[in-house]
Amino acid sequence: MKTRTELYAYKMPKRSRFLTFLLALTLTFLVGTWLVQHTILDDVFVQHQLQDSKSYQDFTDQFNKTINAQAEQSGIPSSTLKDMVSETTVEQVLNTTMASIYAKKENPIDATPILSEIDQKVRAQTSSIAAASGVSTSAISETVQAKFQTYIADQAQPYANHMVSLMVTLESVAHIVIIVSGLLSLLLAAIIVYRSQGHIQGWRYLFWGIFWAGLFVAFPGILLRFSDLIVTIAQNANSYSSIILTLISSILMVFVRVGAIVAVLGLLGVLICIVLPSFGKHKEKGKY
Repeated sequence: MKTRTELYAYKMPKRSRFLTFLLALTLTFLVGTWLVQHTILDDVFVQHQLQDSKSYQDFTDQFNKTINAQAEQSGIPSSTLKDMVSETTVEQVLNTTMASIYAKKENPIDATPILSEIDQKVRAQTSSIAAASGVSTSAISETVQAKFQTYIADQAQPYANHMVSLMVTLESVAHIVIIVSGLLSLLLAAIIVYRSQGHIQGWRYLFWGIFWAGLFVAFPGILLRFSDLIVTIAQNANSYSSIILTLISSILMVFVRVGAIVAVLGLLGVLICIVLPSFGKHKEKGKY
């Protein structure tokens, strides 16, 4: 019959594995939420991704296509309206919009710079049409601007306002999750260390938790980044699918890299906990 000490020692691994699983979950939420705060909820990160990709040019091309299509609907030949909006102006508007979204402002899109550029270029490019039709360039410019303003108000602004409300919700949830998961992780780590009873081998359960947390953080990023699922998600954004695809890919790669680093650190900790006691035993044997 096993003694109480032997029975406790027999049950301890199962309990420790369960604590390791709980620690891995809480650390996953902690690291994952921290990464959300430093990617999706970080305006500097998002702006850098837009600058490093061709996103500004994509927005510019899409705006120009929209303006040309609207002009044709109003009876203005699209061939007369070329490059109504420049990439520099679009970059200015997008940067202002992003700043307003992260500042939680209502109706964050201010298209005034784009409208001003449209006015200047329409007047310059439609002078021959205006002379032939008897319609002033001012009237043509106002028509094009009104169409584009309607496009912004009906299609772009609602999405921007939705992003503002989403940012507010995400920040609140992230703040709570960081606190709760951080406290639980500390508590579970303390319990695991206490149960190790001073033996460094007992610490391996702590590092196994860190290792699995790293894998849990990296796995969704690997699954989405290197599968067709991310393309399907991006395609739902229609005309801006390439922009969404670039942004999501960048965020997922951050999760993959950080998750891999955490997993490697955890694995190194496990190896140290296994190797050190063996090294100590060999050293003691060498004395005799």
